[in-house]
Amino acid sequence: MTIQKAEKIEIEVQKQTMDQPGYKYLILIKSQNGINKFLKLFTTNEKPILKFSEDNGRIVIDKTNV
Repeated sequence: MTIQKAEKIEIEVQKQTMDQPGYKYLILIKSQNGINKFLKLFTTNEKPILKFSEDNGRIVIDKTNV
């Protein structure tokens, strides 16, 4: 696993609703660091799980449903 620094990050989840899609979901992760731009694409038939958490230095708190 690598940790990458980014100035900007955008995460987009697209539900594919056209007739006979290859996959039900397309997930795009875009990042930018200076002039360098990166894009990662993921496809899946399972609904993506989005989780938000907060690390206070001692414990990680799940903030997904807060």
